[in-house]
Amino acid sequence: MRLEGKTALITGSSSGIGRAIATRFARAGAAVVINGRNEAKIAGVVKEIEALGARAIGIRANVGNFAEARAMVERAEAEFGHLDILVCNAGVFHHTPFLELSEAEWDEVLTVDLKGIFNCARAALGPMARRRWGRLICITAISGLTGYPEMAHIAAAKTGAHGVVKALAAEFAPLGITVNAIAPGLVETPILSNFTEEALANFRRRIPIGRIGRPEEIAEAALYFASEEAAYTTGQILNLSGATLI
Repeated sequence: MRLEGKTALITGSSSGIGRAIATRFARAGAAVVINGRNEAKIAGVVKEIEALGARAIGIRANVGNFAEARAMVERAEAEFGHLDILVCNAGVFHHTPFLELSEAEWDEVLTVDLKGIFNCARAALGPMARRRWGRLICITAISGLTGYPEMAHIAAAKTGAHGVVKALAAEFAPLGITVNAIAPGLVETPILSNFTEEALANFRRRIPIGRIGRPEEIAEAALYFASEEAAYTTGQILNLSGATLI
């Protein structure tokens, strides 16, 4: 599966799953746009991708802000001439008991994890439709497929994202655009630093495959969805959780 001649924007790609997707796409031949909020981390990933021989730029933007998301998409198109693949990966994680969940925390998660998809897709899908080719991939979580204690806000955002994916898949299929989601279980990312070793051990025991997922495994699935080989695959929510959820 190759991506030569394609440009991909991956939100939240300065670390974790987003970084893995960006580097995998670069190795497949794509030019990539790195996004995040930490300029030093963004610059580090850009250098990493350039060392692979691929083209890359970094854009600091808050996807929860429509004006910033639109400006980011417009700059990507100005720099590379076109934007073919949008991966909505940016997200906020808070593990909070519902009776302790503040309105501000709820709003932050819904703004970044759900409205962020609207903001970026609203800006990118028009030009893709005019070119009659595009790929929208949303990185969600299995919490959007089932309930988890102390994650009502996360589950709400991810379940909403799945609804958006299915609606857009049906709307944009006639225009040559596919829309899919990847719903990972627990993955080795900086988010794990929020958990104790005891908690991580408990998580591992509940994963039938016996280990936590790797960002590179999510990236391989994203590469398929981004490729020509996936032209007949749209509206799908891929559960990548090591059989945590079946």
